[in-house]
Amino acid sequence: MGSMTEKEKVIYNNFLEISKKVNNKPVKYRKNFDNFPDENYIVVNKLSAFFNKFQHLKIKDFFEAPYFVYNENYFDLKFYLSQKAIKAYTLYNDKFLLNNPDDDKTILKMQESVKFIYNYCNSNNIDIKNYLNVKEGEYNVFLKHVKNRDVIIFILFAFNNFEKILSSIDTEIKNMYSSNFSRLNYIRTKYYSSSKAKKIINNFKIFVEKQKT
Repeated sequence: MGSMTEKEKVIYNNFLEISKKVNNKPVKYRKNFDNFPDENYIVVNKLSAFFNKFQHLKIKDFFEAPYFVYNENYFDLKFYLSQKAIKAYTLYNDKFLLNNPDDDKTILKMQESVKFIYNYCNSNNIDIKNYLNVKEGEYNVFLKHVKNRDVIIFILFAFNNFEKILSSIDTEIKNMYSSNFSRLNYIRTKYYSSSKAKKIINNFKIFVEKQKT
């Protein structure tokens, strides 16, 4: 076995953490990797290369996704090299989270999205009210943030001009970034019929509207 990089150790411990937590078992992280099995090292090494190539992937979400999508109790390390694992990640983000706005995982995504938007605007000296108008190149940057899973689409309802701006963007361009933009009516209905999610979105809305222009 080659020597494990810090990232590879983190990847393996993320895998361990998720496999235990979803089954409500205590998590014991691996600290010593001296006698790490070769067959596992090969998989972790491939996963590390995979995550380096697709840096927008959230590692913990990637490990967690199949448990929500396929509803099984355990997925071994090797499973995560499969196309099925990649499909699970997409389904988790596009179906599970959007179908369940009041689920703890979705609520967490909304909270992370609020932080992400706030930090993005802060570090780029942008008035948060103008976030949806900001472009990188010729496209609105929020499209990229949704595609990269940094922002969950629900939270964009906090901006009064969201639907107006979205309708002004070419459909093909929107769909290139996320198929969810074409499911806006469905997502809006989910948002309106939620309780916890609606509260977070409305609180963020109040915060956005209070910002000075």
